[in-house]
Amino acid sequence: MWQSLISGDKVLAGDTIRYRSGSPDLTSSQDKIYDVVKTDFHYFEMVARQKKEGSDELDRRTIKYMDVGYHISLEIWTGKLPYPTLPKKEATGNKK
Repeated sequence: MWQSLISGDKVLAGDTIRYRSGSPDLTSSQDKIYDVVKTDFHYFEMVARQKKEGSDELDRRTIKYMDVGYHISLEIWTGKLPYPTLPKKEATGNKK
């Protein structure tokens, strides 16, 4: 189940995040699914599951925790995923 991240929520390497691009009440085809690959005290880095259009590289985003809930709408998946994720050994970062 998807749960909204609010300011102060922390994520761990390997977590699955949905980047909400539109209204929080509607699911959009523009919503992208990311895997968290690195965490730090003030930010985390996530990589898109799908490559950018017309490019061979993955879409990477660095998110500051203080922006979550104010400037950026993100959701975290809690529970078993219906699709494969990055293996834990590829997802690196500090667990805090």
